[in-house]
Amino acid sequence: MAEINILKTDSRGRITLPRPFRSESLFEYAIEGNQLTLYPVKTVRKFPDMSDLPEEELSAEWKSRELKVNRDTRPGITACSPSKALKQTRK
Repeated sequence: MAEINILKTDSRGRITLPRPFRSESLFEYAIEGNQLTLYPVKTVRKFPDMSDLPEEELSAEWKSRELKVNRDTRPGITACSPSKALKQTRK
């Protein structure tokens, strides 16, 4: 039988991880019934599964109302810092 260790929360509801995991900054978790399993990871490469989301077309009325409120239709900029975003806007 696997060894069972219980993590107790402090007065603010936070969990103190065991010593080998305290230096980890990122965890992936899996919920199985009433059990939460943490896995330390170095990078996140997964994207959420959005296949079950319905695809819907916005009505012309909604689009016209949105344009009245927000006329900025520029495409978004992907950058890892504000300075790199400014460099991309100058291009």
